[in-house]
Amino acid sequence: MEKFKKITLWSVLALQVIVPVLALAQQDPAVRDFCDVIKVIERITRILLVVLIVLAVIFIIMAAFKYLTAGGDSEKVAAANKQILYAAIAVAVGLLATAVPRVVGSILGGDAGTCADVDVPL
Repeated sequence: MEKFKKITLWSVLALQVIVPVLALAQQDPAVRDFCDVIKVIERITRILLVVLIVLAVIFIIMAAFKYLTAGGDSEKVAAANKQILYAAIAVAVGLLATAVPRVVGSILGGDAGTCADVDVPL
């Protein structure tokens, strides 16, 4: 239970730091039309994808370290297998998330194809 309290505390503190930073991260805070909404969503998904890939690489390296230090212990090898599987699933979900702006555009009824020509910087 103590571990849950620590995780919750750190999560709340991280959100208190991250949310204002994300709110101020927009270069042009005015969202004037549908293409601007798509650009913001694409920018957020690209940033999150980069963070996800970096975290997945870190977790794969940690799993490789577990393999190296397992010493034939089947429980440690199984834990490393699970960690690699979860990292691979996270990368797959992150890559699928890049389709979110197109899906949102089709649901909202806008023509997201006209916004595809515009380059969205990170």
